[in-house]
Amino acid sequence: MLVTIEQLQKFSGVYPDDDSLQKIYIGSASQTIADYVGFDVETSSEYANAIPDVFKFVCLEIATLMQEEESQNLGINSKSFGESGTRTFLNVVDYSKYLRRLDSFRKDSALSL
Repeated sequence: MLVTIEQLQKFSGVYPDDDSLQKIYIGSASQTIADYVGFDVETSSEYANAIPDVFKFVCLEIATLMQEEESQNLGINSKSFGESGTRTFLNVVDYSKYLRRLDSFRKDSALSL
């Protein structure tokens, strides 16, 4: 894993009794990063000695966003407009602005989100 469960908990401020979902968030965030850059930084011989911190930071950001989506009913928001009623919005998180920090590491710079 790019980051530990303890690092995610410290970063997000969420300390659940059961951290099994946090492990899934980290794994999903790591896979999202690998898909974006075109390689798995954890198994890359180029980064065998040290994984750049930017990968860890982006993993923490994305894993935290995934965690927040889950605890907030998958991004559903309601907004009341006084007497005119209530509207419900689905907030879909676009990870591309976080992943762009990794653009210089991409194996095929012609790829885009």
